[in-house]
Amino acid sequence: MIALFAGLGIAMEPKWSVKPLSMHLQVTERSTAIKARGITTPQEGTYQVRQTRLRLPISGGKTVNAILREPENAPSGRAACVFVHGAGTGKAEEVYADLANALASAGITTLVQDKRLDNYTPLRRDYDSSAEDYLAGLNLLRAQQGVDARKVGLYAESEGTWIASVMTHKDRHIAFQVLTSAPVYSGRQQIAMAATEYLNIIGAPGGVVDIIPRLLSLNFAPIGLEYADFNTAEYRDTLTMPLLVNYGTIDPAMPIEQGALQLIGDAHAAGNSNVLVRYYAANHQMRTGSSLSLPGLPLDKDYTHNLEDWINAIAAGATEDDWLTPDIAGARPYQEYAIPENISSGLVSSVWVLVVLIVICLVSWLLTVVFCIGAFVSRKRVEAKTVDDSGHIVVHRFTMLSKVLIITNIVLLPICAAGFLGYFAFTAKAALSLTDEATMLSFGWSMLRLGSLVLIVMNSWMWVRMFFFYGPGNIDKEYPKTAMRMASGHTATVALLSVSVLCALVLSSFFGLIG
Repeated sequence: MIALFAGLGIAMEPKWSVKPLSMHLQVTERSTAIKARGITTPQEGTYQVRQTRLRLPISGGKTVNAILREPENAPSGRAACVFVHGAGTGKAEEVYADLANALASAGITTLVQDKRLDNYTPLRRDYDSSAEDYLAGLNLLRAQQGVDARKVGLYAESEGTWIASVMTHKDRHIAFQVLTSAPVYSGRQQIAMAATEYLNIIGAPGGVVDIIPRLLSLNFAPIGLEYADFNTAEYRDTLTMPLLVNYGTIDPAMPIEQGALQLIGDAHAAGNSNVLVRYYAANHQMRTGSSLSLPGLPLDKDYTHNLEDWINAIAAGATEDDWLTPDIAGARPYQEYAIPENISSGLVSSVWVLVVLIVICLVSWLLTVVFCIGAFVSRKRVEAKTVDDSGHIVVHRFTMLSKVLIITNIVLLPICAAGFLGYFAFTAKAALSLTDEATMLSFGWSMLRLGSLVLIVMNSWMWVRMFFFYGPGNIDKEYPKTAMRMASGHTATVALLSVSVLCALVLSSFFGLIG
């Protein structure tokens, strides 16, 4: 059985894995400053900021809250920027206030709007309608007094950069794009890289890291996760406008080197060479002090100044030949793992296979428990033995060892399941806090593997016991063979328990616990 399930585990293993990134960017200029020839831009704090709260009509007949920030007494013909939220709820009152105020104080009108949530859930995300929602904000800015409609662009972070790619596909007149912490690739590819990096940081065993390809190879469409395969490559031919790409070098979740090079290459393919890349010693939100997204962390001290200088320079007409600063500059980036290219599944290709196995395992286990309780209750009311036609006593109850084996299998299953769930909850907590737990994770993984082997041994022992002492392989010579057969209820109990254990072992093989 060990050989069988080990072989099954090998068959379930995808033929790809996340590999280390072999070639790295060389950044020689540490300063992130952005300057253009012959252009002097307003600096942060030049203007007082007037803030207006409003209701913004968006797609589907909905309206959302929005905050408009305008530089008071700034000259007409100025630039404007709409902010596109990353993952999460994205309330206008809760995010981007420091960025939007800073830009407005440098003469750039800004709009932060609520993210609409009826088209955005953990299982379903409609980037197309989200793009329409933010385009509504973009069009509002174009109509604002003092704003030049030809100078309105967008700032997008993280998941919002996927939405931004759809926006540029729908509206070819967007003046500029600021893409910060852009995943660039599909969610499946980016998560594979990020999860591997997080697990490496916390010291997870190789067996745990190997689970990532097994899970991310599955087809999640049946449960509604189509957006895991959203591919911005279909939209990046519209990167024809000036582009500023920002990454934090202590952000383990993003392809900070591959992503930048991909965006540069796609922009060049679209005939656009006006692309700058800046690296900051900062986290996913360009904040310093921790690689975690903790509340209260300050933005990198130069970040907003560089945004303002770039947007105002673009609004003043800066081309790729006008920059006095390097195209790529800042802190030295290091992306440890490469984005996987060809994600294909092993023997199991759909998440439904796992769901069905879990359901069968649980239902079979519950029925086994019910049968055992029923047998115990009925034993008080029904004589546990009868005599057959030949006068032999027919025993219709398990011997003590058989009971121990059955009960042990029944108890082991929830213990192993609880251990598995607890282990991965601990792993997730360590990963989210980036805490090195190598010793505990290694010990826990060994215990899970040992638990799977014990389950195989106990189930096999139960089968042997049933076959040789109750079934056709009877070797106990003290009683006639006919006296040792099981009642139908006993057979059903063993069969249901076996199904439950086998489903659990198939799941163990999928997660690499056996072999």
